[in-house]
Amino acid sequence: MTIAVAALPCGRMTVQCGCCGAEITSTDRIDYRLNRPEQLLGVPGEQLGAPTGGLLVGPDGDSYIRCLLPVRLTGGTEVVFGAWTQISKVDAMYAHAVWDNDEQYANLRITGTFANVIKPWDLLGVPVEATVLNTDELPYFTSHPLLDREWDRDEVLCRIRHPLPVPVRETLGEVWTIERTEGMRCVVDGRTVRFTSPDRRVALDVYADLTGGSVSDFLGAVLDGYPASAEHSVEHNGPELRHAFWLSEVIDGHEEQVFHAHVVRPGTMISVRCVHRYPVDRAWAQHVLNSVRYIG
Repeated sequence: MTIAVAALPCGRMTVQCGCCGAEITSTDRIDYRLNRPEQLLGVPGEQLGAPTGGLLVGPDGDSYIRCLLPVRLTGGTEVVFGAWTQISKVDAMYAHAVWDNDEQYANLRITGTFANVIKPWDLLGVPVEATVLNTDELPYFTSHPLLDREWDRDEVLCRIRHPLPVPVRETLGEVWTIERTEGMRCVVDGRTVRFTSPDRRVALDVYADLTGGSVSDFLGAVLDGYPASAEHSVEHNGPELRHAFWLSEVIDGHEEQVFHAHVVRPGTMISVRCVHRYPVDRAWAQHVLNSVRYIG
């Protein structure tokens, strides 16, 4: 099942099945399909053979089968990767022969080598095994290094840049973390990290202060040129300074609400810019700022 996320004007994020559009109320399982084996990335589609939806043959006759890899994450979440395994030509021919015969397909066993790169792990080429657990599904990996333990949810899901049905904590500049809202895509644009969805956008930048000055001086230098008439909010908490203000701006012909925020620590600052169209999303923008954590 592929997952799509839609943003409604009321500010509530809904998770929908990418196949039928039905709303998904449970987000404890995330299905994530890896489109091709690593060895076939960039190969023109006309040079590939696909005898079934779960088999793929490269231009040199190398054969691959897609299997399901359930990875247990902290917080009760599971991500199931639809990942590829390289198998022998003989095994590929047998899999093709039994694919549409439930009785024979139920006995399918796979041995091969893992054919995808999944960060943060180094798994390409490791020996794996898979078997059919349900005749209406792809084979499941039964022997794989990721099956043996539970993994940190944010460490795994932050590597998936596509929209997810759950919030994910991202790390920036090695010293800041912030929550990426469910349904938002993550894009790295030069030194700027962007979260995007149809009606919401976040731009994040991390700055270093090499002058050794105060956090107030650091913030003042960054704010030079911003309108002084805006309603500014400033909060001091120990060594940390948090600052925010709202502006209404016309972007691409539409009036948008823009939330500018900064969190400053000695020597470092994260700039948070949230853009949204609907006033009800002010609470969301404030939540994004509140999610910022210093880990340096």
